[in-house]
This record gives sequence, C-alpha cells and structure tokens, in this order.
Amino acid sequence: MKYKKIILLLSASFFINGCGNTPIFTEMSTNRLKVVIKGTLETEGVSHLIDMNAQDPKATPLEDTNSVDDVPLTTGTNDVLPTTFMFDIAELRLDGKKFANYRQIIEASLSGDGSSEPFFNGEGVELKNDDPGEGNYDTVDIYVRKMIFDNAVIYQQSGSTLTYEEPAEVIFNEDKTHGFDFNQLQVNSYWDSLREESGDILRSFPIKVPIIGGLDYDKDNKETVLEIRFVIKNFVKKYEYDYYDDGIFKVCHYYAPSDWLRDVRAGENDIGRNIHVVARAYVPGKTGTATVTSAAGYVIAIPSTEPITDYGITNTGVLLRDANVCDLPQPPSYPGEYIEAVLDYYLKYEQYKIDYTAQIGSCTSFSAYESAWDTYEAAVVNFKIAPYVAYTTGSVTFSNMAPGSYNFYQIAAPAYGQLFILPFTQIGSTTVVTAGSNITVP
Repeated sequence: MKYKKIILLLSASFFINGCGNTPIFTEMSTNRLKVVIKGTLETEGVSHLIDMNAQDPKATPLEDTNSVDDVPLTTGTNDVLPTTFMFDIAELRLDGKKFANYRQIIEASLSGDGSSEPFFNGEGVELKNDDPGEGNYDTVDIYVRKMIFDNAVIYQQSGSTLTYEEPAEVIFNEDKTHGFDFNQLQVNSYWDSLREESGDILRSFPIKVPIIGGLDYDKDNKETVLEIRFVIKNFVKKYEYDYYDDGIFKVCHYYAPSDWLRDVRAGENDIGRNIHVVARAYVPGKTGTATVTSAAGYVIAIPSTEPITDYGITNTGVLLRDANVCDLPQPPSYPGEYIEAVLDYYLKYEQYKIDYTAQIGSCTSFSAYESAWDTYEAAVVNFKIAPYVAYTTGSVTFSNMAPGSYNFYQIAAPAYGQLFILPFTQIGSTTVVTAGSNITVP
C-alpha cells in the first residue's frame, strides 16, 4: 500500500511540474524542432540543374579533365555513372551546442529526376534530434563520418599502361559496398594545404553550415523547422585518386561534388570546400508566401541585409586558378622501397623539375606567391547558397518564407557542374514578407 502511495505521489508530481498542463514524461518525448535534410540546390521541388544521367561518364563535362589525367576520357572504358549517394552523419550541433547526438544513415538513388526519392524530391529526410535550448542560432555543425558515391573503379599499372583492376570497395554502415568515401579528401582545400598551419585545419568535421536569417528557437512554438540543403543532385563530377599499393601504381576513378568553386588538378588529393550547403529556419503557421510572376531560369530570395555578391562569383574557379601565375606544379608521391616504382618516381620527378622551372620564372618572390594565392581565395571564399532557390520558365511560388525583408533575383541556369556567376538581375524592389501574407513579386 505504501508503494502505491509513493507511485501516485510521483505521478502527480510529474504532471504538476511539466510545461503548463503537459506531464513531464510527455514533454520529454515531444520534439518541437524538426530537422529536415535535402540533397538539392532548390528549396522547392526536384533538381533542375542539368541532368547528370544525360552525361557520358567517359567524357566532359562529367569528367573533371583537370584532375583525370592518367586514365582520361575514353581510356577509362569501365567507368559508369554513379547510381547511389550514401551519407553517414555522426551528430549535429547548433553554434557548437549538442542537440542531435545520433548516428544517422541516408542512402539515396541518383536515378531519374529524383521525384521518387525524398532526399531529392523536395520532401527531404527527417533527422532525429533533441530539442535545443531556447535562443538564437546562426550555424548548424554537421559531423559527417562518410560521404560515398558508388561505381568508383580502380586501374593498375601494367607495363607502360593502366588497365582496369576491380571496383573500389568501402565500408558503409558496417558493410562492404562498392564506392569511394570522398569525405576523407574533404579535410583541406588545396589553398589550405599550402598554408603553414595546414596540419591544424579541418574543414569537414564538422561542416559549418550558415543558417541564413538565423534560427530563433522558442519552445512556445508548437513546431520549428530547420531545413538543411546539400547541393548533390546533378552536381557531380569524376576525379582521379593516385596511390601506390605494394609498389604498384594505381588510379581510382571516383565521384564527388563538382569542383566548380575550387578547382582540383592532376595529382591533387585535397578537394575540400567544394561541398555547398545552406540552412534556413521557419515556424509553420507563421510564414508567408511569395510568388514571382514573370522570370526565367533560377530565382533566388535572400534577406535584404545580405550582399548579392556573396551568392555568385565573378568567374569560375577554374579560370580564377588559371590566372594564378604562382600555381606551381606538384612533385610526384614517393612510392616506398620498390625498385621499379622508385625508378618510375625519378622519371616523374625529372619532368616535375622541368615543369617547375618553366613556371617559377613568373612567380618572382615568396611575397608574390602569397599575394597570388590570397587573391584567388578572396575571389571564392564568401560564396554561399541562397536560403530560397527555385527554377522556373514563367512564374514560381516560394512557400514557408520566414517573416522578413527580402530581395529577389534571377539568373540563367548554369552549365553542367556549375553554380552562379555574377551578375544577377534584381526582380522588383525589396519585399516584406509577414506571417500569413501572400506577396506578389514584383
């Protein structure tokens, strides 16, 4: 009888001390923050970037010709398009504060237009999380264990040629699968690798994602949505990864997001900062709608306080790097104590010395070297994805816009593997979106 009284008293206590009239156990099991992750540039619907599946895996533009040099173009006869994207997330944080300490796995098909795949069709995949503390947050930190595209293949040295060996294998979700984990190469960009502190730079764990407009989290709101968008669908290219295995020179052809912003070149394994991701937040029922009545190509909406120059660059990363006279060739990798491989290494090193001598004459001093690379980095470092992006051939509606002042812009659809090159064309003037409003632009 005494035990029954204690249980009744505890139950009453939990009910009284909950939030309002909600028992504490119910409160603990309620999620007021909904986190959704997508694999498209667009806020609305499926990807309208140029279709990857219409590209030839043994030809440009899918092949990154600056990176793929040992087994180029039609020589790589075993190269086929990737069909699956695999994503292994360790945890999420808001401004460095833990709120989603759960490992979460996503496998998404790359076939077709993505209309049947939640990760690619605008619906998104919901991630498990615990509600954070109330307050304002500017960034979401994503701790990624692995990012993989399938259909990576390996070629090995055979005499003076490279011949197909086998599909590349990787561990995903504790099982072997065919593919390549490109996340391991996202630690640094090439510019990072040139710096004295490169050993202390870690760009991929976590990936720091700006929440454009911020997340104002208030538990009085029944639900708040945090939407995270990675540019994956139709933004994929093929690269080469060179390595030695027991003295045998091998090349892996693998897929990763396009290097449109930071060009990857032959022999380079630093491909970081080519993952483009953005977040936005809104409270369902407290949003507005904006319809752009006449536009063509891509339409974006950004807070009026944001400079439009952050959402495009003045030229492509490839050409910006071409203009860098201090972009010096890299030495070959030493293969270890294997006599045939070492002899091959010294031949490559002799060619490297020739190429270096030809280039260094234009790079007159170390200060010129620093200046040239800083100029290159300054041209790409501020690039961001807009919080609202859609494609249209006439009119388009943005739903679930958080209240605020916005500027709308349009721009022609980019070429395969590219995003936006300035200038944008502004549509109308600054537009104010309020809760429940249905705005027409212009």
